[in-house]
Amino acid sequence: MKENETKSQQDLTEQTEQQVPQENQSRHLFVALLILAFMIFWGFQNPKTAQRIGLVLLGFGGIVMIHELGHFIVAKLGGIKVEAFSIGMPPVLVGIRKLKKGWRIRLLPKPDAADPVEEGDNETEYQIGMFPIGGFVKMLGQSDTGAADADNDPRSYANRPIWIRICVVSAGVIFNAIGAVVLFMILFMNGINLPPAVVGHVVNNSPAYDAGLRAGDEVVEVSGDRFVDFAAVQLSPALSSPGEPISYVVRHPNGTEDNIEVIAEVIAGDTTKLRYSGIAQAGTVTLNPRIADDPNDVVDLFKKTGLRPGDEIRAVNGQPVQSPWHYEQMLSEIFRPEVTLQVSRQWPLDPESDQRTMETVKLPMQIDYVVENFRNEYDLTHFGSIVPRLKVAAVAEPTKIENMINWFRKTILRKESLSSIKDLFSPEDILLKVGDIDSPNYRQLREITTAHENKDLSITVLRKDKQGQEQKVEVVVRPKAKPGSDRVTIGLGLSLDIEHPVVGQVLPVPGITGDIQGIPSGARIVAVAGQPVANFFDIATGLQENAGKQVRIDYQFDGKSAAVSFTVPEHEPVHAQAVLAVGLPFAEYTREYKASSPVQAVRMGFKKVSQFVIQNYLTLASLIKGDLPSSALMGPVGILSVSYQATGLSLDRYLYFLGLISSCLAVMNLLPLPVLDGGHIIFLIIEKITGKPIHEKILAPIMYIGLALLLGLILWVSFNDVLRLIGL
Repeated sequence: MKENETKSQQDLTEQTEQQVPQENQSRHLFVALLILAFMIFWGFQNPKTAQRIGLVLLGFGGIVMIHELGHFIVAKLGGIKVEAFSIGMPPVLVGIRKLKKGWRIRLLPKPDAADPVEEGDNETEYQIGMFPIGGFVKMLGQSDTGAADADNDPRSYANRPIWIRICVVSAGVIFNAIGAVVLFMILFMNGINLPPAVVGHVVNNSPAYDAGLRAGDEVVEVSGDRFVDFAAVQLSPALSSPGEPISYVVRHPNGTEDNIEVIAEVIAGDTTKLRYSGIAQAGTVTLNPRIADDPNDVVDLFKKTGLRPGDEIRAVNGQPVQSPWHYEQMLSEIFRPEVTLQVSRQWPLDPESDQRTMETVKLPMQIDYVVENFRNEYDLTHFGSIVPRLKVAAVAEPTKIENMINWFRKTILRKESLSSIKDLFSPEDILLKVGDIDSPNYRQLREITTAHENKDLSITVLRKDKQGQEQKVEVVVRPKAKPGSDRVTIGLGLSLDIEHPVVGQVLPVPGITGDIQGIPSGARIVAVAGQPVANFFDIATGLQENAGKQVRIDYQFDGKSAAVSFTVPEHEPVHAQAVLAVGLPFAEYTREYKASSPVQAVRMGFKKVSQFVIQNYLTLASLIKGDLPSSALMGPVGILSVSYQATGLSLDRYLYFLGLISSCLAVMNLLPLPVLDGGHIIFLIIEKITGKPIHEKILAPIMYIGLALLLGLILWVSFNDVLRLIGL
């Protein structure tokens, strides 16, 4: 009787133990289906965003798969038992194992849930993790955070020869490099459009300008490397050592070539402290036919200007445009409130037709408040030594953190929101006084702002009310340092008050003589050389027409009229540059890079990967030497953000970006740091030399310290990524 009761209890216990996993599996399946349903629903609601996120995950998943596949294949070839092969980091979403009688699929298995294996079953479970930012291969007896686990199985990782283990560890980075080569080889075989190393603009007073580089030149060789696109030219200054000349071979528009050396420098006022040469990428004069991230803004711009996607600018004020840089040069010299552009437009009734029409559009102009100058942050704009007043062009929006704080105050604490800079200023406000300085110029504003870091600073502005009447308004701000730099800011975007011919200041400009210095701040210019003026565009025109001549300037101040005379400089009577008041989305200037044969495609693929690998090591060397600021680094958040942006480009450009990331991963994983593949190789070499593995009590702390340092670095660069994303 007791035996029967005992047997019944055992049967009930076994049934219960079988039911519990089944119930857990059903629950896990329900949760997985619920998550999948939500993702599908969200994807249908946001198809473009979902598609781009899917491309990001697919791209990074592919890179990780190649890396881990290298470990997996070489481990199998080396006779090591592989227990799990996972794409993505835990928790595990799906586990799949081939059995002798079929397949076993585990959905959302618990981390400690056993997966029994019988004779004839496949020894490896293939897994997909929830987070597609990594992956792993679990080999018998292998540990990432300490010494290999002791095991009597001859197929255990620890029991295989050291040379096999080194091959297994290094296979990941080798496969990443090979994968990048294959990817680039396919791209170059098909042909890929990349920005060529054509100079679109050279900044005044920059190292490249001093060396003789000009717009239209093409760099055909960088430090002995003849395979050059603009990326190579762009990166070479940042990766050079201070004072180290960069060797360029430059082909001029007339076909001649010159050897030029450029010593990169830091731009005055640049908070990143990166070195540049002063070369800007060439653009086009064709408006981008693709509407990408901000379709509403782009459509509004086209409606506002009368332009259309695909329009090609052919003439400026009736003068033919010879090149994109010629177009920019022509605009910079037009000191008029408006410019007339003649554009070539595709026949709208037949998009496939080659027939085009000529259209005319008029666009507003503005004058930059500083002339671009590489080595002098405070190169002040002036009109024959007269500086216009500064005005507010844009006010910084509250950051996401500020919005969150204000939401918490209003919703949870039931308090008033904290005021932001947007509550104090309005666009078109004219700065009359900052601190104790009347109508400060750009340099003075920067200096007084820096001096008042975290202190109250009084600013008086001239503002129009709802009736259009001008009135003085005083506000108090507290300038703050921008995170990650020593730059102190208020949060205002400034421009020049060009619309009103009112004097802000008169600068003591060398070479300008006469009694022009007697014009007081706040005076309104009414005539130049006897011609009435209504704004600084008219003043600029009058000065240009009378360059090198003695002119009379009439002005009014405090209700009284007065005049001064001075000699207008013959060279550069107006120290400023004119630009369009609206930014136009020009198409990127690219050139097809295509291999003529599979052999050349392989060579180009190897060359491109070697370029990226060398650039990564040079970047690390510059970082260690202190030549490159840590703020220039990008972490997982930044890489994912850039990857998302890259999906908005063509597919081949996104694949090109993935090849770059795969090359970077190969470099980073091979660094001789604990936890990384390079660190494991160092430990194996030590084991080979000493004849025994490093003791667990020594190795474990090293691995955990390395892991902590690596996680700390990731958190630090991710913090910088987040600051960039939220605009701090």
